[in-house]
Amino acid sequence: MLAGGFMATQSRINGELSSRLGDPPLTAFISFGSGTIILLLFLTMSRRTQRGLGSIVLAIRERRVPWFYTLAGFAGASFVFSQSLVVGFTGVALFSITFVCGLTVGSFLLDALGIGPAGRRPFSSPRAVGVGLAVVAVTVSTLGSFGQIQSVVLLILPLTFGVLVAWQQIANGTLAGIARTPLAPTVVNFMVGSGVLAILAGIYSLTAGLPDTYPVDWWLYLGGLCGVFFVSMTAWSVRHLGALVTSLATTTGQILTAVIEDLLFPNATVDFFSLFAGAGLMMLALVVAAFGWKRRPLAG
Repeated sequence: MLAGGFMATQSRINGELSSRLGDPPLTAFISFGSGTIILLLFLTMSRRTQRGLGSIVLAIRERRVPWFYTLAGFAGASFVFSQSLVVGFTGVALFSITFVCGLTVGSFLLDALGIGPAGRRPFSSPRAVGVGLAVVAVTVSTLGSFGQIQSVVLLILPLTFGVLVAWQQIANGTLAGIARTPLAPTVVNFMVGSGVLAILAGIYSLTAGLPDTYPVDWWLYLGGLCGVFFVSMTAWSVRHLGALVTSLATTTGQILTAVIEDLLFPNATVDFFSLFAGAGLMMLALVVAAFGWKRRPLAG
């Protein structure tokens, strides 16, 4: 749940920075790039993380893990870009719960297929009901925005990228198990994501140019730090809890934090009755899905 709070806060920060810069790709790059700098500085002081990166490289060479798991940062980069583009129009809460729909359904399917370090978690009534409640929660939460065509169209982005992030959590959890620390895959994620966003920001700047001025508010540049906490926490959690329970717990914290932030700093037309009802349903979904989860011993 704490990881979800960091994700919602990152969405708020990146949405505000993007609205001030008028440059979503650059905003996403600043967020990811700052997180990468933080991690590289930490990497110079952490031998455990250095050994973890070495273990990941060795596992890929020995084909014990698919090489494309190292590209999970692309999913994170896509999500951060969608934050910068969409949040200013929809608000944090509506963005968050739409993203959750893709995340929850994707996690449910990945767990059922056994794609992940926690092993196969077959379909069960509590887990299926939990996913159904999560989808209903998203539907209820978005009822107040169906009249805003632009917002509804933009929400397709977080919905789609939610599925990608479900796979990102699986990939990170697998790499964290190999590295024996969640920080090693977090470093890989941020380096890959920063590279992708640097290319995107560069292409955009060639056509639109760079902003003339940059905000001086220091908190607008903390999005990367929030991302570091989110990725490392979920990499640890998905290995021990599975993708679905991790995503539902993250979702609950994300929605609650997002609703509070939209209440305190409203920047869009928000139906708070729908959002509160959706948040309550999502917490119920977490409880129901948890009843269908049984811990299994992890190999290695």
